[in-house]
Amino acid sequence: METVDLVMAGVAGLMLGLCLCLYRFATLLTGWQVAIAQVWRGGYRDLERLDDLAHMQQSLGTLRGWNWRDGEGKRWIEDEVVFQTPEGDRIHAMVGRQVQRSWKPASVFRVWYDRANPQNVTAYGPGYWLLMAILTIAALHATFAWGIDWARTGQPPQWLFELAAPDVSPK
Repeated sequence: METVDLVMAGVAGLMLGLCLCLYRFATLLTGWQVAIAQVWRGGYRDLERLDDLAHMQQSLGTLRGWNWRDGEGKRWIEDEVVFQTPEGDRIHAMVGRQVQRSWKPASVFRVWYDRANPQNVTAYGPGYWLLMAILTIAALHATFAWGIDWARTGQPPQWLFELAAPDVSPK
C-alpha cells in the first residue's frame, strides 16, 4: 500500500465525518429543542475529581482509568438530568458530556432533546456540529492542498521548508 492510498483513505474518513457533522447539524435544527437541564445525579464524583487532580493529567493509575472518549485535559461523564418541556412535562434523562478534569462540572447547563422522544438528549447542539464540520472542511482542504502532492512526490511543501529554515536575518 502506497502513501497516496493512505491519504485517500484518510480523505474518505474525513468525508464520512463531514457527512455525520452535517447530518447532526440538520437534525438538531429540525426535530430537536433546547432546554435548560439540572443535574439530578452526577457522573463525576468528588473522589474521582480529587484523584484526577493528584495524577496531573494522566489517566493511568486513576480510579476511573482511561476512557477513549476522554479528551486532552477532559473527562467524559454521564449525568442524569431533569428538565421541563414547554408542555410542562418533567423529563429525566441521561446525557453524556466532556468536562474539565478535576474541576467541579456545572450543575445547570443547556441540553438538546428530541421532541418525538424526550429521553433522547445531547449536550452538543447544532453550533458544535457546525464548528466540527468547518474544521473537517479545513482538514480536507489542507490534505488536498499539500498532503496529496507530498505523498505522491515524497517532498514536503515549500512553506514547510521555509518554516524549518534557520533565521538568517542581518544584525
